[in-house]
Amino acid sequence: MHVIEINDLKKYYGNKRGLEKASLYVNKGEIYGFIGPNGAGKTTLIRILLGLLPKDTGVARVLGMDCKMAESKIHEQIGYMPSEAAFFPEYKVKELIAFYSAIRPTNPAYVQKLVETLDIDVEKTFQALSFGNKKKIGILIALMHEPELLILDEPTTGLDPLIQKQFLGLLLELKKQGKTIFLSSHVLSDIQKVCDRVGLIKNGVVILENDMHILKKEEHKIVEFTPYQAIQIDGMTDFQTTTSGGTFKYRGQMKPLLQVLSQCEFTDLVIRDVTLEEIFLSYYESEHAHV
Repeated sequence: MHVIEINDLKKYYGNKRGLEKASLYVNKGEIYGFIGPNGAGKTTLIRILLGLLPKDTGVARVLGMDCKMAESKIHEQIGYMPSEAAFFPEYKVKELIAFYSAIRPTNPAYVQKLVETLDIDVEKTFQALSFGNKKKIGILIALMHEPELLILDEPTTGLDPLIQKQFLGLLLELKKQGKTIFLSSHVLSDIQKVCDRVGLIKNGVVILENDMHILKKEEHKIVEFTPYQAIQIDGMTDFQTTTSGGTFKYRGQMKPLLQVLSQCEFTDLVIRDVTLEEIFLSYYESEHAHV
């Protein structure tokens, strides 16, 4: 059984597209990265999964249950973090913890562990917190009842690097425990660090679903240099002239590349790994192109 199953899901807001026959699945115990540009349909899909929006047509199931408006059985087993956390502004954090613990049973020791890991000040009111600290409360509330499925929308935006690292570590711990995580994010480095599989949505359609290790086969080197030089080497593709020099992509062993480059006179030379963002940009430009 897939923890999340979406098949030919369609949602329109009047004449405006939300989703157009989107399909994807998420396996139990995996971290699934869900990415796409603004307006691609990410938030619409998440809201349908949570029962906050009705679908027009298609299949949407979570934990084997059909997603419906106000489906409490699904909500009991989901931890959800929206992109912007909003709670009772006048409540102290410890009061928020008590409130949500009364709604869904929690393990106090685990809640305290989260408070310490995320470095949360429980004596402050929610309205007194910075944007980043409000995000940490959103993470805490989503995780504190130890749900089977986590749905996280831009969870690391606004977090400082140390807390971000600790949060990603928490996700990997939860994965080891058999929990399932659906992670929607613009921070592709987060996706690259923790996700097992990735889905890419564009114009309401999931145009790519793949294992991360398969996507990593697309990795290669980017060589950027100044001034311009005429360079030829096996494994070089997409050579382009820039205003100050040139750039190309390279797949192959480093030794022959360095031997060729050492014969040139550069004022500046950069050899770097391709980013996951650059890999996905190629799919945005053409659904059939490869970086």
